[in-house]
Amino acid sequence: MAYIGLIVDDVVVNKFELNNNVLTIGRSPENDVPIEDNSVSSFHAQVLKEDDPYLEGQTQYILEDLDSTNATKVNGLKINHHKLINGDLIQIGYNKFRFVDKSQVNLDRTAVIVPES
Repeated sequence: MAYIGLIVDDVVVNKFELNNNVLTIGRSPENDVPIEDNSVSSFHAQVLKEDDPYLEGQTQYILEDLDSTNATKVNGLKINHHKLINGDLIQIGYNKFRFVDKSQVNLDRTAVIVPES
């Protein structure tokens, strides 16, 4: 099961499972992940769960910034729309989350390189 884990002092202190098709993150208590932090917009970002169009039977997770004031970052880079990969570090305001999906297929490990003849 995929989740984002809230990190404090390099320790995951809370897990938010990505069971539904949309998980919202923001300062408003209406969000699935409410964050009481003035650096976070009311509706800051969302994670979309959808079928992977390239790998049959696989799920992909897309992080979208919802036009937040202070941006959404993945691995230190500002994003608008980003396909999450196991281990990605998400920053929303001053809050950090780790994306975990151990079921993801790592195509780099399964790739076969055929030498030219």
